[in-house]
Amino acid sequence: MSPSQHVIDLAALAGTCDTSAGSGAGAACSRARAHGAARLSAALGAARLACFPTDTVYGVGGLCRPAVLEALWQTKGRDPGKPLQVVFSSLPVLFAALDPEPALAAALRRLLPGAVTAVVPSPPGFAGPPPGRDRDGAPTLGVRVPAWPRRALPMSWLATPLVATSANPAGRPAPRRLDDVDAELRAACDLLLDGGEVGAETGGLPSTVIDLTQLVADGAWRVLRPGAVSAASVERALGPSAGVSPRTGVAEPGAGM
Repeated sequence: MSPSQHVIDLAALAGTCDTSAGSGAGAACSRARAHGAARLSAALGAARLACFPTDTVYGVGGLCRPAVLEALWQTKGRDPGKPLQVVFSSLPVLFAALDPEPALAAALRRLLPGAVTAVVPSPPGFAGPPPGRDRDGAPTLGVRVPAWPRRALPMSWLATPLVATSANPAGRPAPRRLDDVDAELRAACDLLLDGGEVGAETGGLPSTVIDLTQLVADGAWRVLRPGAVSAASVERALGPSAGVSPRTGVAEPGAGM
């Protein structure tokens, strides 16, 4: 570890808090949650680039701001035109930021939290990464709300989203432990958030990428990239897709974790 790197053990930060709502240990847990959220927010605010857990693999990124985007593109050698994910701590934080249409909000509630990246219309004025584009050229956003593992619980306390991509060089397996992150990529991060081993529930598979951009207009959805959640499970949650095969689509390279 570089002397300039800041490491936070998320399990230690969570302490005895057992729930994201902070009700597990009453007032003491509420105080610990408030302190932990403030510490995490301050650390991310000071970081150029962070490495952190999700429910599938570890990601690299940080707060949605230009300096973090530039560091991410440079560190991963990534084309700035390729979309990045936005990771939200919880559904209420996502809904407050995106204000989705009722039908889209209902679909997101059925899919999240979980190992799904939902591609949704990008709302005007959202301060996130450069958007992707749907088939009609409209701006889109890939969003995640992980089902945070217990050791990574403090990630669910954040009030602001993170821009992210998986913490691996192109073509290599995505890491499930902080110690497994590529050495050069890890060295480029000045904040390391250790949530232990992740992906136990998903077998190390990445999130399933689902296109919901046409859901409000005509009830259509489709799987862009298979992953931890099967197309059959998505269909049980959303119902049959209208007019589009749910199993067709082309994944955007690096579409998510």
